[in-house]
Amino acid sequence: MPGPLPPSENYAYETLADGILAAIHRPEGHAICNSGLLDLGEGRLVFDTGLTADSAGDLVAASDAAFGADPSLVVDSHWHLDHMLGNSRFSGVPIWGTRRTREILLERHDEFSAELTRAKLDQELATLERQKRHLRGEAARADHAFAVQFVRGLRDSADSLRVVPPDQTYETRLALPGARGAELRSFGAGHTEADTILFLPQEKVLFAGDLVAAGIQPSLGSGDPEHWLVVLDEIERLRPERIVPGHGPVLPADGIAEVRGYVSGVLKAAAARKGAVLPAAIRKWEGSLSLRENLNFTRKWLADRAP
Repeated sequence: MPGPLPPSENYAYETLADGILAAIHRPEGHAICNSGLLDLGEGRLVFDTGLTADSAGDLVAASDAAFGADPSLVVDSHWHLDHMLGNSRFSGVPIWGTRRTREILLERHDEFSAELTRAKLDQELATLERQKRHLRGEAARADHAFAVQFVRGLRDSADSLRVVPPDQTYETRLALPGARGAELRSFGAGHTEADTILFLPQEKVLFAGDLVAAGIQPSLGSGDPEHWLVVLDEIERLRPERIVPGHGPVLPADGIAEVRGYVSGVLKAAAARKGAVLPAAIRKWEGSLSLRENLNFTRKWLADRAP
């Protein structure tokens, strides 16, 4: 008989429907991204394994408590390390992702592995400590605190960090086992070159990865900002009623509108020849450093595509 969920320093759990849990990362924890736990009937699933094997271990414990069994299936929404380094905790478990997600992780495996050594991470923490004295403003300090948390989580887990790409791939759509009718979808490039969402049509619940964010600025630097808007249209056509973003709290369906406003606002600002005024909704989101990086990336991205 399933029991109460164990306490976690990394996640707060939210029940979205019977057998469907959102694992919302705690700001003070080392998971960094949100995850999902599902009882498919024919197995248990983890959507996005987080930044470390330790935080992924919390997901295993929650699956045991909620569903009475370890996860038997893992899904990576995309290749960014904060969403998939926990894969190493799931030895022998099939890990699904898009074909392109697997290719990128294989292509960059040696690069990432070299960056994830204890010595390299100690160097990065020392650099962040030196930068601290030069910070000006609340937004800059918040960005810096997040970077320290991210790198410290990696450094504290350095001995167990391994880049484990998906070993099972699909292209555009995959029906998952079980009577729920759960399915994976990829609508092409958006946040990255090929993101995965998990949709549960009966419960109208959607796990969006970083295609949707709430209150924190998403990164535009790995994908296609213009097609991201097309992907958001496709997500809306599924008519989800609850959306679990990659970061931030669970959203109602209209939460997509804010993400669309962010991406389109950055595109317009980047295309403007003179200083553009960004929408207030963009300026208030956490991550001023991400905003600068997004603007710089999008300006270059647009210039490369100009006739």
